[in-house]
Amino acid sequence: MVMAKVSILLGYKCNNNCLFCYCGDKKDLIPPLSTQEAKRKLELGRKQSSDFVDLLGGEPTIRKDLPELIEFAREIGYKTVSITTNGRMLSQRDFAEKLVEVGLNHIIFSIHGHKAELHDSLTRVNGSFEQLSQGMKNFKEISPDSYCCTNTVILKQNINHLPEIAEKCIELGADGMEFIFPHPRGNAKKNFDKLVPHLHELIGNLQETVNVGVQNGIKHIAIRYVPLCYMRGIESFAGEYSRLSGLREIHLAAEFDDFNVEEGRREEGRVKGPQCIACTKHDECEGIFKYYAEKRGFSELIPVG
Repeated sequence: MVMAKVSILLGYKCNNNCLFCYCGDKKDLIPPLSTQEAKRKLELGRKQSSDFVDLLGGEPTIRKDLPELIEFAREIGYKTVSITTNGRMLSQRDFAEKLVEVGLNHIIFSIHGHKAELHDSLTRVNGSFEQLSQGMKNFKEISPDSYCCTNTVILKQNINHLPEIAEKCIELGADGMEFIFPHPRGNAKKNFDKLVPHLHELIGNLQETVNVGVQNGIKHIAIRYVPLCYMRGIESFAGEYSRLSGLREIHLAAEFDDFNVEEGRREEGRVKGPQCIACTKHDECEGIFKYYAEKRGFSELIPVG
């Protein structure tokens, strides 16, 4: 049976204001799901044979009904209930305890710098790094057997600090780490030239970052949305390969339902250059985002022989 992971976008409001936010253009346009609407999305996910749900946004922890939604998810049969969060609200230990008490057993923390100066400059909230760090510590202390992953958006501002960010994630208790080339939507599209690195800037930084994880026994390390010609020597950590075989991603939101995210991204969101035909990784690779190609062309793509 094909495994399905359901991600429910509860709404786009957030207590951060990240320079690169993919939904920065939706915050004031699309209202969040009501509690009952969110529960219907949870039920829809179960009908897709999924027992893994990730609640995200925006920022899910600013919703007063989050404990109720987590508890409901467990009641209707989800074995893994996760949130993707900036971690700030979990710095309040009683709040973190409440989420674990009602059934939260998996978490993804967004961390974009190894120090407060860098992270806070990207989230545009002073103190967000300190709160995130405390939130991770609280979660690991309260629920040490639960899975804790991190995600980091790769930007011009942090690309030379990716290994140090990996070290900080491990220090804070991460069991897994993902590093994500920015999807040029929302604020990331608006600030493209300021934020999005050239592919050639990845050389060396990705290898060193992976090495940090491997040397510290991190079992799940993924580099997402980077073409495979820039993953030479570390191909097994590419998003195309790191996903569970046969995993189907489903995204449910207020304004859309997408029952096969991976396929849609391959067919609609990504593109390859004419030289990619000769690449030995052609069939596996997703290529680059279309907007990246519109802005910078295909000259950086170098076929793997």
